[in-house]
Parts: sequence; C-alpha cells; structure tokens
Amino acid sequence: MTSDPSSSQASPSHIKVFRPYLSPSEVERLSAKQRGKLSVSREEKARQQACGFIDAVGVRCGFPRRTIATAQTLYMRFHLFFPYKDFSYIEVSLSTLYVSSKLHDTLKKPREIILASLPLRFPHLVKKGALDMNSLDPAMLEGERRRVLSIERLVLESLCFKFGVAVGFGDIISCGKRLNLPKEVVEVVWRVSVDCYRTPAPLSFPPHIIALGSMYTAALLSLESTSPSLLDSSSASISNPSAAAAVEYRRLVDLLGNSGDWETEYSATAASIDHIAHSLLDLYMTVLSLPSDTSISAPSPISPRETSSPAQNSTTSSTSGELGTAYHLPPYWTAQTLTELKIWLRIRRPSTTTAWVEGVVPGTQVTDVDSEIQGLGNNDGTIRFLWEPEQVEV
Repeated sequence: MTSDPSSSQASPSHIKVFRPYLSPSEVERLSAKQRGKLSVSREEKARQQACGFIDAVGVRCGFPRRTIATAQTLYMRFHLFFPYKDFSYIEVSLSTLYVSSKLHDTLKKPREIILASLPLRFPHLVKKGALDMNSLDPAMLEGERRRVLSIERLVLESLCFKFGVAVGFGDIISCGKRLNLPKEVVEVVWRVSVDCYRTPAPLSFPPHIIALGSMYTAALLSLESTSPSLLDSSSASISNPSAAAAVEYRRLVDLLGNSGDWETEYSATAASIDHIAHSLLDLYMTVLSLPSDTSISAPSPISPRETSSPAQNSTTSSTSGELGTAYHLPPYWTAQTLTELKIWLRIRRPSTTTAWVEGVVPGTQVTDVDSEIQGLGNNDGTIRFLWEPEQVEV
C-alpha cells in the first residue's frame, strides 16, 4: 500500500489574527473546550490557586502590581488555547510571570523566578529564614528552567507575539480624579481592581472598563446591602465610618448602575459594568466557599509602600484576606448575601449580552472553537500570526 507523496509532504498552514479581547461567551466556549473533565467549580478553584501562586511569587520577586496582574491574565488566556490536564499550573504560572516581566520591562531571569517560588512550594528548604542553596539539585533547577522556557513560547503564541499590554490601575486614579472621589474611596477601589485580575473579566474588557467595574463593585460591597437601590445616603450601613465615603459610594451606584451620558463619555456601557460586578462577586463567593484551612496565597501588599510579613499574614481577621484577596470583605458578606446581591443585579438588568467589548466587530466572533486553537503548540505546520486582519483590495 502506497501513500500519496503530495499529501505526506504537504504541511498544514494556519493564520491566527490577534484579538486583544474576546467576548464573555467566547471565553466560556474556549474554557469549556480546555477544562476537559473538570467541573466549572473545580476549574475556578484551580484558577484561583494559580492566581494566588502568581501573586505570592511576584511579590517575592519584587514585581510591581501591574506585572503580577498581567501574569494572572496571561495564565487565564493561556488556558483558553491549551488544556489544563497537559500542564502543571506551577510551570505555566512561572512562565506567565517571566513573559509579563518582559512586557513591563521588569525583567528577571527564569532561574530567579524559580528560586523565588521554591520557599512557597518546599518550605522545608528554608533554613534560618533563607533558602538553603546547598540542598538544591542543579539538575532539577535546570530541568524546570527548560520547561518554563518551552511554555514561554506557547504563552507568546496565545498572544500572537503581540508585545503590547495595558493594565487599568492608572485608569483608577484618572477616573477617581474626574469623579472627585476621596482618597479613601479610591484606595478601596484599587484593592477591588487587584482582585478583578483574578477573574476572566480582563480577557473581555479593556482597562478603563475594568476600572469602572471595580468602582461599581467596591461601592456595592461597601454599602453592605443586597438591595442598594432601596438605601439612601443617610440609612446606608457603611463599613467605612467616613460620611463622605458613604455619599460617594451611593453616588457611584446611582451613576454606574444606570444608563446615561457617562457611557458615551467613558466609552462603556452599564451592561459591561454589571458583567464585571458579577465576575467579582463570583470570585468572592468562591473564596468564601473554600474550607477554612485552605490557603490560596498569603495576602500581598498592593502598593510598594506596603510590606508583607509572616506575622501580618497570619493575623488577618477577614476570611477573604486569609485567602489572598486584596479587598477584605466586611463580615456582612457571606455566600448567601453575595448570592442575593447577584439576584438583585440580575432582576435589575436581566441581560448583559450588550456588553461592549473592544476589538470585537460584529461578524468576527469565534464560531468554531477547534479552528481557533488549531495549530497552536505544534511544530508540524506553519502559522502566520497577524496583528491586524489582512485587507483585501478589490
């Protein structure tokens, strides 16, 4: 039996066009393809474990918050195209940290990132407060370094080798100034936005919408009510004792929770803000549902002026703080009350399908999941990575 020479010699060719943002429905379809036999809840817990690990290693490396947030988003984007079962979350996390350090010009060598992760993975190697280098196997370190570098190429393929990156922390400051928010409110919003990068929302929305969604969610959580529309500024139960903060949280809910001229001014929609709020509430519900003895990561400083010591990490009064979220949920919020808040949001705006997504033009959404991931990670064909769709002249 002979084979056709032309068919055996021909190599497949693929074209991948870079898309900075995918619609939430596309993210869900691609995630369903890669999660395999994992349930949605187990996938979410695995995602939070990886994001917590990235956070902890990034802090030990001295990376700024923008580098850590980008690495967390890169991890989630990676698993839209590559299955969970084929990769160790530790090696993928270290690779995304390495790529993110390049993107933000905060470069560290793979070996340095690996060494920073070892005390978290192997606490018995720490002696007298420092890593015992004599107990390390050089062959093990070199093998892990090679695996991290091999995954780096796959991370870059998921980005179509597009080395542009934007993180929304600066937008929080600029939006806070435009809205005349007090410093204490902006600080709460900042903490919520740090947690937002542990959700899939940054895969679908640009930084300025992430900033606005974090503002809206911070206001909802600070009002400590499952029906914020029934509150007024004088009756709202606010975790922050400042009366000025109470007024500002109420104003943010009224502004960002309703359609209006602000949507044109900020190039956003109330539906997209709602979607980000749901993503954050899902995150906090996941954190609260974990066993009390589970630790995703130690709480990390969210600004260079803060420090994180073992004593501080072990004396956190909030459950969410113990599990590594930057925003510490007030005691009012439980899985039950968060669910009631989500129901209120759904009743108030039943559909979020009109959420605005930059870079997604009608007619360009993913219709065939297999074609979107075909060819990635393989060496038996040719892939052309395009940053913009080709223009065909007529």
